[in-house]
Amino acid sequence: MVTNYELKLRARIALKDNWQTALMVALIASLPSLASQVVAIMTKSSPVILLNNLANIMQENPYVMDITVLLEQAGVTMEKCMPSVLLGVVSALVSPFLTLGMLHYFFKVLRGEKDAAVETVFSRKDCFFKAIGLRIMLFLRILLWMLPGYALMLLPVALIAVSLETAFSLLPMFMFLGTVTEVVLAIRAGLHYAMADRVMAETPSKGINQCFRDSIAIMRQRKMLLFLLQVSFVLLQAGLMLLESLLMNLMGQVVASTLSMALNFVLNIYMQMAVSAFYLAYSAQMQN
Repeated sequence: MVTNYELKLRARIALKDNWQTALMVALIASLPSLASQVVAIMTKSSPVILLNNLANIMQENPYVMDITVLLEQAGVTMEKCMPSVLLGVVSALVSPFLTLGMLHYFFKVLRGEKDAAVETVFSRKDCFFKAIGLRIMLFLRILLWMLPGYALMLLPVALIAVSLETAFSLLPMFMFLGTVTEVVLAIRAGLHYAMADRVMAETPSKGINQCFRDSIAIMRQRKMLLFLLQVSFVLLQAGLMLLESLLMNLMGQVVASTLSMALNFVLNIYMQMAVSAFYLAYSAQMQN
């Protein structure tokens, strides 16, 4: 067994002389998503902003039932939302193969290969459609794992026909149990298939289903190891959130938020490199 400390050490050693290139590769891979988010914020058409506007308007005008009027008052118009929607579609199409290229770059750096360059991020363009298919199948598989949680949440609805009072009394309990079940199964499914994209990045000739099968094989009896590795980075992210809140009083919100975003970006590269080290270590054990 390779300890998480050793995996992180391998990641730090690999990044030591390659931070500049790693930052460029990660930036290119995340650029479509970042562009979509920036446009959504600039045009005030992000889902969070629009939903908040819609909720406020519904509170102010509770008797307005025309959904078209409510959407217009909330600023949900075709002209306003179209740029961010189009960029979101482009991001969904382009990001998957760029992510595979980024992971391929991480593997090269971890192995100490000399040809690990910025251009490596485009090295998996031949997997364009397979990368999209992998993302879609991952979403569907995790969704299927979550179905028991949804079923628990909807169970009181089936009891309405028997007793309305009983159904309403049981609703909070089943909502809580369903949510917990949903989260637990989603985490388990995510760990099951956590290596699928890395399998495709490493061996692009493999099919989508084979990538999932290889991921399940690698993660068998190792889910807790990866979970603890990811939790250690979540704790670091929580520390950065605390640092941001402290810096707001000293530097202002804009400077503190910008610094926090930059540090989170660097931390994400470190985490992705550590998880890639996890993949290389245990996939090698599977082959031996």
